[in-house]
Amino acid sequence: MIVLTFVFALALGQVNQGEPVELPVFSTTLTEAEQTELIQALNSKAENTVFVSEKESSVKEKLEKGTIDIGLQLERDSYKLYLSATTPNITLIESHVANVVQSEGTLTDAAERLNATPDDLRKKVEESSGLFAVSEKSFKESEFVYDASLQALFGFSLFFVIFTVTYTVSTILEQKRNGMWNRMILSPLTKVQLYLGHVSFSFLLGYAQLALVFSFFHFILGVDLKGGYPMILLVIIPFLFAIVSLGILISAIATNPRQLDAVIPLISVSMAMIGGAYWPLEIVQSEALLTLSKLIPMTYGMEMLKGATLLDWSLSQFLLPASVLFCMGVLFMGIGLNLMERKATV
Repeated sequence: MIVLTFVFALALGQVNQGEPVELPVFSTTLTEAEQTELIQALNSKAENTVFVSEKESSVKEKLEKGTIDIGLQLERDSYKLYLSATTPNITLIESHVANVVQSEGTLTDAAERLNATPDDLRKKVEESSGLFAVSEKSFKESEFVYDASLQALFGFSLFFVIFTVTYTVSTILEQKRNGMWNRMILSPLTKVQLYLGHVSFSFLLGYAQLALVFSFFHFILGVDLKGGYPMILLVIIPFLFAIVSLGILISAIATNPRQLDAVIPLISVSMAMIGGAYWPLEIVQSEALLTLSKLIPMTYGMEMLKGATLLDWSLSQFLLPASVLFCMGVLFMGIGLNLMERKATV
């Protein structure tokens, strides 16, 4: 399960992190120094796009031949985008270019009025930016914070730990079938100690798996957990408790190991799909599926992991999902143990 987590998290987490795309830039009025300064400003805030200076004739020739999709012409207070094909990221590129050109134009105008150079004003702005705390929040409710690498890491870590925990708990069923459980009951151990031993072992095994995976990705591979590594080790506890309890319930319902081999993968995959392990729930538009996700432990596990990293939750925000998971765990375990005892007495 650990190896599978590494493989899927590494493979799918890097899908959207391809090589940066080069975008050629030319100008007919700017000096070489002014053009270089603007290109540096564009590259300093660009994501997955590298702006490079080229001659006008070369850029237009590439556009005619279709070897590039976009070309950029920079002027003093304006710009032009030349397209040979419509690309999905054209809106982001245009927004980025417009923002940088407007910012640099404002900085140049201010420098002329203050009898200073743009570099001097830029340094003052950078020095003063650390004095103020700035937070950004979108007015569009449809926008959400998304990180492909963390989505894959969290989703597949929680998905594969379900197999580890549920198959470990299901050894209770095997012990009851081969008569080992009855022998242990005759020992000085109580039933509470027997159940607690299985539950504790499964929980610690699952916790060790998740802690190892997150530690490896954080410390060895250098995945940025946004400063939430210590909190991650805490918020996985309620999720594991709910999954251990679910394993007890599944073991109580199943009558033989063959049923477990069919039921556990079915439940695990269904929980991962509905609970947002494979993709973020924010892109799901079905109200029925969103309502059903509220009944899935995976949903709250993913919420708390994202809250500890991407969303920077406060401690009070973890209380609701953690409480829901603990309630699910108590309910699953209560029903599961009750069914096990009833089968034992029949």
